[in-house]
Amino acid sequence: MKGQPLIPFLLIAVAGIAIMLILSFVGLGDPAGEEAEENGNGEEEAVDVGAELYEENCLSCHGENMEGDSAPEIAGQSADEVTSAIEEGPGSMPEDLVTGEDAEAVADYVEEGGE
Repeated sequence: MKGQPLIPFLLIAVAGIAIMLILSFVGLGDPAGEEAEENGNGEEEAVDVGAELYEENCLSCHGENMEGDSAPEIAGQSADEVTSAIEEGPGSMPEDLVTGEDAEAVADYVEEGGE
C-alpha cells in the first residue's frame, strides 16, 4: 500500500512534462513572430551590412559619396545596375568582388544613396 500513493504523483509529473513539451513546440512553430522580427529590423540590418561592405570594397574607388574617384560615379544607379556591375566587373573592376546577399546589400545601399 505504500507504493500506491506515488502513482498519482508520477502521473502528475509526467503530465506536467508533456504539457511543457507541447507548449514549447507550439512556441517554436510561430512563423508570425519570426516574420515580424525580420520586417522590423531586417531592412535596417541590410543597409548597415551594405554600408560596411561598400566601405570595405567600393569606397576606395567610387568615393565616399559615390561620386567616383578612380572609378566611375555610381550615385543614382539602380540596384539592378549595381548588381550587374558587381557580377560582371566592368572596366578594371574585379568581377564578383562581393557575391550573393552581400552584393544585394551593397546594391541596395547604393540605390538608396548611402542612407
